Amino acid sequence: MTLHMAGTQRLAPEVLEQAMLWTVRLQSGSSSEAEQHACRQWRAADPAHELAWQRLAGLGQGLRDSTAVLPARSTRRLLQARTEVSRRSVLGGLMGAGVLLASGYSVNQRSVLPTLFSDYGTATGERRSWRVPGISLQLDTGSALDSDQVAGRQLLTLNRGRVLLELGQGAGVSLRAGQARVLPGGGARLVVRQQAAATLVQVLDGKALVEYGQGGRTGLEAGWQQLFTATGVGSAAPLPLGAAAWAQGQLVAERMPLGALLAELDRYRKGVLRCDPQVAGLQVSGTFSLDQPEASLDLLAEVLPVRVQRVLGYWASVVPA
Repeated sequence: MTLHMAGTQRLAPEVLEQAMLWTVRLQSGSSSEAEQHACRQWRAADPAHELAWQRLAGLGQGLRDSTAVLPARSTRRLLQARTEVSRRSVLGGLMGAGVLLASGYSVNQRSVLPTLFSDYGTATGERRSWRVPGISLQLDTGSALDSDQVAGRQLLTLNRGRVLLELGQGAGVSLRAGQARVLPGGGARLVVRQQAAATLVQVLDGKALVEYGQGGRTGLEAGWQQLFTATGVGSAAPLPLGAAAWAQGQLVAERMPLGALLAELDRYRKGVLRCDPQVAGLQVSGTFSLDQPEASLDLLAEVLPVRVQRVLGYWASVVPA
């Protein structure tokens, strides 16, 4: 399914995803006053948000009519697509609704709406666990993964975010994640993270074979991690302290720059979180809650010479005290 709309200004994929979800939610006829207010706040937060909203509105009465005739149950399934519906069901729902996104250019559905069109997905601040044959998997916040089975082997594709995999003995698994293909051994426990231009593989227990580039291969043992990019591979390095602590809702920092720590908290917090360059280099050590990012920000303000400026509970900036 190709997503088009007229317009010359390109919009970020994240903005397109948010605009479409808001549009479908409000067109469903089951949105609450709180949701309508939240949508207005989202539109006012950034000119790009309003532009995406207006482009969708410009699709005209056809979109409104087609979403209005969707049965309530179908609409609810569409709105729950991030976490409960397969990408094939969502595609059917979108085709039935006649929804075409306002991008000004063609895009691949998984690159623009990975959590919507993937088999498994999590929203901001959410972690979820599933079991597929022979595997236990947990997705981190804002993550998306596809799962297929071919010739008795489970084929996983990490479209976005981070996943913790625990394999049973004898499980045949292949995980594709951007710049690498990971083949874990039986009984292995590992974390794979898809970053903007690199794939990080961390082996907690057992071992894994990683294929990359044009025929490159390397093995990783328990306690080691390695970064793979489109142009090469980094050196294997020992796992950092608390490499899998996020699975329990914790962020373990050991002399981590404040800017990097806030970038991690930002992934779990709805809204906008910014760090003043003057304090971004401050070194931080400690354990912080990912499930309660606001409390973590308050804790930082207690132990560092910084303060947190908040606006409407949406914007937050960490600045010098």
